Amino acid sequence: MSEKTMAVNESLEAVNPENTAIEAQTTKYMIGISDGLRYGIDAEQVETILTDHTITHMPCVPEYVRGIVNLRGQIMPVIDLRLRLGKPPKDDCIIMVVNVESEAISILVDSVEKMVDVPKSAILPMPTQSHQKLVSGMCSLPEGGTLLILDCDLLLHG
Repeated sequence: MSEKTMAVNESLEAVNPENTAIEAQTTKYMIGISDGLRYGIDAEQVETILTDHTITHMPCVPEYVRGIVNLRGQIMPVIDLRLRLGKPPKDDCIIMVVNVESEAISILVDSVEKMVDVPKSAILPMPTQSHQKLVSGMCSLPEGGTLLILDCDLLLHG
């Protein structure tokens, strides 16, 4: 964000302090599509999106780790969200680079849709008997459909 944009945003908040209160009640999510389902990834965790990438295969890693990718000298694991959720792999994917516990990891998704603001009160917890252990909640989107909130911290540890 440029200094000019930051100054404009700060001045708008000074004029309308309700903006800060509204932002505190919502969370921005980047929507990634995988196997026809919409997954919301906290926008604060998303660092970049790659459409052209080379994945280097690694031996002796879990099946859902497709390999590693080198992004400007930073080596990071590539986690296939489809495989992590027990779905069949897909060759044509997009990488979302996210920050998990101060480490960059990359997640393979079928496509990236858009960014949405979701009221925190609209997010429902997942049922306890759910097999979606990587999903911390869900909500309805205004234009229809359901958004599953992906818990990126569990991608490596869950």
